[in-house]
Amino acid sequence: MSSIDVIMTLILNMLPIVILAFIYLFLRKKLIGKFYYRVLIGIIVFYLLYWVLPLIFQLQNAPKELSGGDAATGINYIIAHFGSLIALFGSYPLVTLPFIFFVSPFISIIFIWNRLRKEEGTLKENLRLLSYQLNDSPIDVIKKSFLKSDWSREKEILKLLIVLLPVSLYLLQVILTVSGLETLSLTTGETALGWFLEILFVYLATFIFSIELLSSSQIALKGKHFGENIRNQVFKSLYTVGAPISILSIILYVVQYFESLPIIIYFFAYFIMASIIFVLFLNFFEPFSILLFVRIINWWKNKKERIKQVSLKNVIYPLTYGFLSFVAFLLLNVFVFSPIFVYLFPDPMNIVYSAKFDQNQTLFQALSFDLMNIFTFATLIIVPLLITTISLKYSLKKMSSQFMGFFVYLALIIVISSLFSAFSINGLINFASDEYWITGQTSYTGVFGFLFYTLRTAGLEANLSGFLGFLSIPYIYTRYIFNIIIWGLLLIYLGKTFKVKNIPIDDKTLEKMVFSTLEEFIPFDDYIKGKNYYLISRAHDITMEDLKNEREEIRDLFDKLETDLLINDLIPSDTKEKQRFYFTLKYLFNKGYIDIYRAEFGYTFEKVEKQGLYIIYEDGRGVFDYSFKKDYLQDPGLISGMFSAITSFIKETTHSEDLLKTIDHGDITILIEYGKKVFGALFIKGKQTADLRMQLKEFVQRFEQKYASVLEDWSGALSYFKEDEKLVEEIFKEE
Repeated sequence: MSSIDVIMTLILNMLPIVILAFIYLFLRKKLIGKFYYRVLIGIIVFYLLYWVLPLIFQLQNAPKELSGGDAATGINYIIAHFGSLIALFGSYPLVTLPFIFFVSPFISIIFIWNRLRKEEGTLKENLRLLSYQLNDSPIDVIKKSFLKSDWSREKEILKLLIVLLPVSLYLLQVILTVSGLETLSLTTGETALGWFLEILFVYLATFIFSIELLSSSQIALKGKHFGENIRNQVFKSLYTVGAPISILSIILYVVQYFESLPIIIYFFAYFIMASIIFVLFLNFFEPFSILLFVRIINWWKNKKERIKQVSLKNVIYPLTYGFLSFVAFLLLNVFVFSPIFVYLFPDPMNIVYSAKFDQNQTLFQALSFDLMNIFTFATLIIVPLLITTISLKYSLKKMSSQFMGFFVYLALIIVISSLFSAFSINGLINFASDEYWITGQTSYTGVFGFLFYTLRTAGLEANLSGFLGFLSIPYIYTRYIFNIIIWGLLLIYLGKTFKVKNIPIDDKTLEKMVFSTLEEFIPFDDYIKGKNYYLISRAHDITMEDLKNEREEIRDLFDKLETDLLINDLIPSDTKEKQRFYFTLKYLFNKGYIDIYRAEFGYTFEKVEKQGLYIIYEDGRGVFDYSFKKDYLQDPGLISGMFSAITSFIKETTHSEDLLKTIDHGDITILIEYGKKVFGALFIKGKQTADLRMQLKEFVQRFEQKYASVLEDWSGALSYFKEDEKLVEEIFKEE
């Protein structure tokens, strides 16, 4: 192998990645650039696994020649090979990850149920006291998380997944050995463990994220974030127990399967790659998982009312759109996909057979197999997903119950796809199990005038039968259904914004309602019956000046909307005036003067009276204080000294490393949140709420960020912190 062979091989193999990285230079300062960066990192990691790592493990084997072809075929092969790599990578965010983020909320519900039944009081009573944190639409949450660029949580989850891998993989290998199933082999072209490794990762990641979801959703009972405590305890236990057992598993693995050490390392690398891709897309999918989680809780709280409210009205829409989706997909298959497939791949079985790991392949066959991967990805994943999610969105527009719309639409899609599958016809949902696992095989071609070395796309047979087949059923037969739900939610909430409003129930109780924008105006029946809460808000770019030519009635109504108001608070009592008001609102909505929000979910909580806020330095000195009530006067120095004494006493007597979070004294409760250099104490009259806890935590974080340099070595001067009353009013404002 000459130096020119080495140089040109490196250039041609690296060229696609260099092009993708070059594109990032033009996007890096934009929001889309933040997302593109994660995709780029994922592709690079995927590239290293499929195009670099197998090369290292196959150095002892002579590369196989991709015979035949010319320079044009070689160029087409390079393009198709990288396209195949992108297609293989794309199956993770489009199919694999949606399974994780759909199933996790249901596992989280099991943890909540277990927590509620242990709490004092009945399950129903405790369920009513559950609260969560969901104030922004999923898209807004994604934007904020991408702009924040904080990777600390992703690193922690990645570390935990890697810690748990060896013991999981070793136990699986022992089970397979006892079962007598084929496991570690590349020379025979078979690998039961290889294909199941992806499924093992999915199951493990689903469990880990279900724990993480309890924390990120800020699930709380009686104002206490028990989800965060569960997450910290479980993660700590897994680290403590998992790390030493994993080290022992690695040792046993190496001793027992020393001859297969290279492929063991490859499987470990594959799992790490899948874990990295998972955490790269965590902030993208998590908001939709939280949304689904909150919807399940909301349904659980009000299941009797929800069951009574289930209506089949307008069910014709999901049925019609579902049927039309199949017709469209069938027509595409008959008149577009099938002719193209026959033209490109006149002998598909020969192409698939030649792509086996232990077979020799021509350059044209290698090109054809990569094209086949791209074609399959487009026709069995991309196109069905686009058709189903778009038609699902439109089918839900007329449905009063989103749940019923999802259920009817998916039921129809599943039934028809199952019938198609029975006759070996592609349906919108693919129920066929993958029969091979993709890897790379060292190969070369001389069509460019030098020896160009590459890893051609090769398949390993992976027939999941017996025990493995049984374990793989939940993933294989539901993944294409769950990806429709997750991506359907993304499309439905793509243009929505959320608003939060606290609605008085009685003198002591409020209901926190989360509203989302409506694309179409309220149906007249919903307006008249008043079954749902609707919120009216001024369109953000409209002023009174824009309405100067409108009639006085319109301007008066618009003037009232200086703050967001419930429609029920504005509707006249007279029947005729009520109808007139409906069409007035509709006129404003159609003109783009107002936005209408519909209540999505909510929870009740007791009113709390905020009294005083204190920020205290780590050594006990008072930094900043704020009084929410004029008659609430406390000496900040006395408060600081009190906390120093209490915390010191608790540490010395209990020898606990846990931090004091709450002090409950009769009708006064003190909430405490900690930063790196300071901690905040909020005095309230009444019981704590999850919202106040989050507001205090946010204030401490933003206070520290603002004065990071001052607080690093604080001299005691208070002049720096005099203007932070505005920050208090911004964070602790009443909704």
